[in-house]
Amino acid sequence: MTSLNLNAGEVYRVEGQISLEIKKGQVLITGGRRKEGERIIIPRAKSVPLEAETDATLEYSMGSDGKVEKLLGRTIPKEWDALFDEIIQKKPRAVLVIGPVDVGKTFLTTYFGNKLLNHGIKMGAVDSDVGQADIGPPTTMGLGVFEKPVTLLFEVPLKSAYFVGSMSPSGHMIEFVVGMKCLVEKGLKHSDMVLVNTPGWVSGGSGRCLQLYTEELVNPEIVIALQRGRELEHLLSSIAPHKIRRLPVSQKVRQRTPKERADLRGLLLGKYFENADTVALNMNKLRFERTYMGTGEPMDPVQFGRNVIYAEKVPEGLILVFERRPQEAELEQLRAKHGNLKVLKKNMEQNIIVGLTNDDDELLGMGILEKIDYEKGKMIVTTPVKDVESIKIVQLGSMKVMKTGEEIGTVRPGTF
Repeated sequence: MTSLNLNAGEVYRVEGQISLEIKKGQVLITGGRRKEGERIIIPRAKSVPLEAETDATLEYSMGSDGKVEKLLGRTIPKEWDALFDEIIQKKPRAVLVIGPVDVGKTFLTTYFGNKLLNHGIKMGAVDSDVGQADIGPPTTMGLGVFEKPVTLLFEVPLKSAYFVGSMSPSGHMIEFVVGMKCLVEKGLKHSDMVLVNTPGWVSGGSGRCLQLYTEELVNPEIVIALQRGRELEHLLSSIAPHKIRRLPVSQKVRQRTPKERADLRGLLLGKYFENADTVALNMNKLRFERTYMGTGEPMDPVQFGRNVIYAEKVPEGLILVFERRPQEAELEQLRAKHGNLKVLKKNMEQNIIVGLTNDDDELLGMGILEKIDYEKGKMIVTTPVKDVESIKIVQLGSMKVMKTGEEIGTVRPGTF
């Protein structure tokens, strides 16, 4: 162990992997007050600011990538602390954070949550980064509530999650904004205020819609615009000026490469499924969402040909599942006789990610769809959810994944 003596007011940057113990005094780590006797672990590739509130002594040990660097001053911009003082004074119920990728939205969320806790205010955080969620597993949005200081956002305990079904809100705009609204409402029941951390998708028609419809639904008292220059001004022009608080980006923000982001997504998803079991769900006892299948009237498949293993009538037409790929002539005959068809092939559902909820629409967890056994009415799913009897609703996503977390394809929403 290495010993480090700090004078009150000194600032350090600590990069993992490193284990710290506070032997004397009091320090702030990511804004959270830590006292004598506390241990803090910072994982590899993560860095946090450490500020000495009093004279303090720390002991630490670190891996080969660890680093303890003394800084000349604080990395937190003075504008952040000015806004924090305003929040303490006005006590808004909802705050929205917008910004492009890699500007420190997650760090700001953690910093404000810790600082508010220092003042006796419990903050709920909605993490909407469905690709690299800190609160909740990937493909979901998560609600966490700060109940004690944390070093990184993923340490905040999960209160509730909402299944979006993809690593991106693209193609899932309705699920995204509905989930956001639901989590904010739940957060306000468990905390004094809710801070909503939005995705970094801020441009293009869909990106604009995502941010502005979220702002309209959440109706926050404050909108924090975290930007390096003027990259958010096209959005801010549509938001009431009295709500907007423009903040600069904190120093030392680390930018991830696209490969790093993809690797992290796979790592998080693989970790989620590492203790999963494969279970058989009785389809007759399930309800289905985000799918046509399971919402209509089952029909005898034999009347549609020997190649058809499942048939269901819905208002939009006839769903037919074929044992093998049908010939176009076969489909033309069926369309001529029965009208609109939704054509599926056996096993095309394999590896689709699904959300599993209870009767109260609470997300129990996620699963990977292995197979639909149409003859036996069974849905075979790999999931870490242990209380299988509580699964009442299956929500279909649009991604195909392996248990290892590897992304192997997508299906268009509405395919099933």
